Amino acid sequence: MPGAKVFIDTNVLVYSHDRKSPDKSQRALAWLESLGTRDCAQTNLQVLNELTYVLLRKKWFDSPTTVFAIVDRFAILGNDPLNPADVEFARALHLKTVYSWWDCLLLASAIDLKCRYFLSEDLHDGHAIEGLTIINPFLHTADKILAL
Repeated sequence: MPGAKVFIDTNVLVYSHDRKSPDKSQRALAWLESLGTRDCAQTNLQVLNELTYVLLRKKWFDSPTTVFAIVDRFAILGNDPLNPADVEFARALHLKTVYSWWDCLLLASAIDLKCRYFLSEDLHDGHAIEGLTIINPFLHTADKILAL
């Protein structure tokens, strides 16, 4: 769908820097490039903090300063914190779905940001919640999904 906003989950950003999984890294980078070209990517502060934690823990980079610079570049996609309405909606999602609390917070944020798609390897591909459809970036290309 042209112009549709896409919320990017942490795992996609992590894979974009993963040297041990070159196929997934290439797919994640292709998605990010396509979303950047279309100016339709979204994320939030929770994702940026999760990304920081994972990159620091994996020690793929020479210093924490490098990790912080990487995360800061992704902040252009969104760095708003969750709000109380997001938390309340996440509670309702958690009661209705099989998703973890942390994933429900991200789903609630994506819905609040009026995203059409939620890009994640961790959730059920094709599952629709409140107008938001989960897309596994390793099963689909951006061109295929965003052209619909």
